[in-house]
Amino acid sequence: MKKLIFCAVIMVLFSLYLSLYSSAATNANIKMTTNKSELFDDSLQLVMHELPQNVPVIVLEEQEQWSKVQYKEQIGYINNELLTTVQAKYMLVHSKADWPIYLSDAQQGQLLGRIYLNSIVEVFPSNSPNYIFIRYGHLAGYVDKQAVVDPSTKKKIVNDPKGLIVRTTASLSSDILGHLSANTEVTMLTNFNGWAFVTTKEVSGYVLASSLKNATTKPLPPNNTTSNKTKKIALTFDDGPHPKVTLQILEILERYNAKATFFVVGNEVKKNPKILKSVADAGHEIGNHTYNHTKLTTLPLQKAKLQIDSTDAVIKATIGHNATVFRPPYGAYDKTIINQLKVPNILWTIDTLDWKHRDPKKTLAAVQKNARNGSIILMHDIHQTTADALDPILATLQEQGYEFVTVSEIIKK
Repeated sequence: MKKLIFCAVIMVLFSLYLSLYSSAATNANIKMTTNKSELFDDSLQLVMHELPQNVPVIVLEEQEQWSKVQYKEQIGYINNELLTTVQAKYMLVHSKADWPIYLSDAQQGQLLGRIYLNSIVEVFPSNSPNYIFIRYGHLAGYVDKQAVVDPSTKKKIVNDPKGLIVRTTASLSSDILGHLSANTEVTMLTNFNGWAFVTTKEVSGYVLASSLKNATTKPLPPNNTTSNKTKKIALTFDDGPHPKVTLQILEILERYNAKATFFVVGNEVKKNPKILKSVADAGHEIGNHTYNHTKLTTLPLQKAKLQIDSTDAVIKATIGHNATVFRPPYGAYDKTIINQLKVPNILWTIDTLDWKHRDPKKTLAAVQKNARNGSIILMHDIHQTTADALDPILATLQEQGYEFVTVSEIIKK
């Protein structure tokens, strides 16, 4: 029994060791072998594996003579003279489905993650007959050769006076690679879900597509200055303020000159008062969403009233005035609850279910399918995936001629 326990512990530790290095490998440089090479163990005496010429390895550590590398599942040391840096080729992911990335080119290789349709990946030379070696952000591994094609290119200009942040992947939470100044000319290789992959001599990566214009066209006017806009739509965000996601949402709304309504939870306001003040200072509407996000119809009257009043109190103490609208958690209310309110009770006409599926594509699809003049869209500013969906939502609706207004402006129509 003791031997079995000992073996089990060793296996767990070994698996943890491999997973840690697999994770570390995703942040490392990619190099190629220049000739047939030997992969040594830590002692630099025992040959663990023979590497073919022109295969990619992930460099984990570099020393004067030796580099610690990962080749598929193997981790060991290789002489630096047998490694070289190569220029990766940018290619476009194409298919109706996302493609899996594996640690090796074996059919049963360890799954590292997935790459998405229309994203751009870095492709490195590989001697595998059916797989290529790619890097996408922090992921590096093998995918089926059929996953990628050469992208088409378009010349674009940075159309944001503040410039653009360049990121490793199509997500506001990904690492920042650099910054592009206003009016910089870039080459765009793809444009999907509100993100574009662009290249310049200095930096390459993902930027928000809404802040690019064609190199031969003039910038579009701000959202609220287009004279023929007649359709209005209200974006609403529940359950915040969140210390990270809410600020990202504010940044995106500002780029589109869009106003929204934030239905805040009292205890979150207590924890993040500066965030709520930023929301209010940006001109957005503040709504009451109770103190603990409790289903009011399950509470005695006095406790339900306390949920409403205490939230009004903390909002007023933070921004200097009460909420102007109210939304009951879970949409649950009755006549008794309505009688406690001093402001309009607001539900929604489009439920994106962003809290449930946590998928930016599904959030966007729900808006695209159901948007109408006067719609009230329900989202939540506590999920990163909602922030990731917002830019393509705004770009789509703006192209359709919508003006982004507060809930109060909608119900006054």
